[in-house]
Amino acid sequence: MKELDYVNTKIGSFNEPRFSNGNIYPITSRPFGTANFTVQTNGGNNWFYDPTSHSFEGIRLTHQPSPWVGDYGHMLFLPFSGALEKDRNCRWSSYRPQNAVIKPHITQVFLQRYRVTASVVPTVRGGIIRVENHKNDKETGFAVMPFGASAFNVEENIVTGYTDAQSVWNFARVREYFYMEFSETFRAESIENGGFAAFFKGRTIEVKIAASFVSVEQAKINFDRELAGETFDGALTKAEAEWQNYLGRIKVSGDEERKKTFYSCFYRALLYPRVFHEYDEKGLPVHFNADTQKIEKGVFYTDNGFWDTFRTEYPFLSVIAPELVREMVEGFINYSDETGWLPKWLSPGEIGLMPGTLIEAVIADACVKGIVTGDLMRRAYKAMLKNAYEKSEDPRHGRQGITDYIKYGYVPMNYKESVNHTCDCAYGDYCISVVASLNGDKEQAEKLLSRSKSYANLFDNKTHFLRARDERGNFREPFDPYIWGGDNCEGSSWQNSFAVYHDINGLADLYGGKEKLSARLDELFSADPVYEVDGYAQEIHEMSEMACADFGQCAISNQPSFHIPWIYSYIGERDKTEKWVKKLASEAFSSSLDGFPGDEDNGTTACWYIFACLGFYPLCPGSGEYVCSSPLFDSIEINGKKIRRYNGNTVKHGEITGE
Repeated sequence: MKELDYVNTKIGSFNEPRFSNGNIYPITSRPFGTANFTVQTNGGNNWFYDPTSHSFEGIRLTHQPSPWVGDYGHMLFLPFSGALEKDRNCRWSSYRPQNAVIKPHITQVFLQRYRVTASVVPTVRGGIIRVENHKNDKETGFAVMPFGASAFNVEENIVTGYTDAQSVWNFARVREYFYMEFSETFRAESIENGGFAAFFKGRTIEVKIAASFVSVEQAKINFDRELAGETFDGALTKAEAEWQNYLGRIKVSGDEERKKTFYSCFYRALLYPRVFHEYDEKGLPVHFNADTQKIEKGVFYTDNGFWDTFRTEYPFLSVIAPELVREMVEGFINYSDETGWLPKWLSPGEIGLMPGTLIEAVIADACVKGIVTGDLMRRAYKAMLKNAYEKSEDPRHGRQGITDYIKYGYVPMNYKESVNHTCDCAYGDYCISVVASLNGDKEQAEKLLSRSKSYANLFDNKTHFLRARDERGNFREPFDPYIWGGDNCEGSSWQNSFAVYHDINGLADLYGGKEKLSARLDELFSADPVYEVDGYAQEIHEMSEMACADFGQCAISNQPSFHIPWIYSYIGERDKTEKWVKKLASEAFSSSLDGFPGDEDNGTTACWYIFACLGFYPLCPGSGEYVCSSPLFDSIEINGKKIRRYNGNTVKHGEITGE
């Protein structure tokens, strides 16, 4: 079997807002493609796909990176036969989900009501939809149903237009433009939101769709590059080959069920961040910046929250596709040049969610591994320094509480999630110090490295937790380490008191030595998975997911716990890391509909599993080092080279593979 054949795109798609098994939907696209296609079964909210539903509402063109963030530029395509129902809610058809083909490179569904087979294959910025009508006495139909204000112009078999559909997180207009070519002329009828329905005489028709966030003219350029003269089968072959090219960069042998989970997770790692630049008539990259509302020059990637993805997604891509990481970082630096600030959570512009400015870790990791060098590294360093010292008047940008962090050595408790803000500032300082050193700025490197120890100002010698302080230095009282929220983000003191990726030895010293830090980790894993909701005033799904597993206070369902089992190996107890990593990987992950222990945020949870299988993990992105465990496959090759089997506790990036 090819690696692609192991992929289940439906992994982690069985969800509800109150309990996450991934909180994702199956995607057919090119790797990192702008245009994503999926099956919509329930369009009433951001959970628009249910793998157990027998309802088909249409093929959805989507850019939704998370149900908590929402969609933009989205649209529904409904193939049908006969007349089109006036009521949008009455147009759906039943289908057999067990018979539907939903793979990375193709989606194919049979609509039982309309007796129509609908298939879609992707290009980077569009795709081809084929409609096969099996009702000889009915016209073939194709409805374009937008979710927001839209406008389309029909000229024979060519349709151009746009949609302004967008999520509540878009702070300014995001417009997606379209150029569509139908395989034959048609009769058109206007429908809601500026959409239209097309009626054809032919039994089989094809629709080529190219999209752009720049202009209709650019959509036509994208069409000419990706779709003009292309066939359905040709696009399918190219999409399949591109997926196999990436997935084949890691070859494993061993347990077949584990291989299904591994390559399904690998597929997830190849979706985000998505390409958001296009190539103009001269072949030069351009992109729409949702924050400046301008067409800017250069490459750009979007739909990514760095609080999530710095931990595993980018370190993983640095192993299998460093050339992509360089281009992604270049895109983020372009955004900084355009807006004045490095991004935190892009979709497609800055939405400003989550604590910290963790893109600093992404940049430092790429620099220390030699992926980003020269002028690009100098540009990156300049942008990172601004995060270290300047306050933004727009709360979406920069570090929250940076002025007080510099003044007090911590972010005071009057800032929500102050413990996380402090830890993320300290870690960010470490990452900037790494890049300062690489740029030859010794003075700044030493200053920021010293400042990176600031997390220790929140360490309570009595409880051995990191705790919030007020401006006078007093800890918040009363204190309960099981309270989620408030001073902590998406966790309690149990999960967030270990967020010292860059200074585990320093944290151990605060405990009184590595043995005592190890004992606290033992306590964490053996504790009951209990929680108090006080900081959120209600139960959030991350609490529920931790409570429904038997991993103690290690909430592997969410990012703050990702690195915790790997700390053991760093402090010399690799056997405990191996025990817990194998248990977590075996019991919390699978290739099934409920295959993730919590949100699969833009590849980062999937990459945690991948690293668990590979036997090494980026405990501190920006250090150029990994901590070791034991691989979960019999043999592993990365880019044609076997991984080394190290008996030690750490391994450098350049020493992962070798004969």
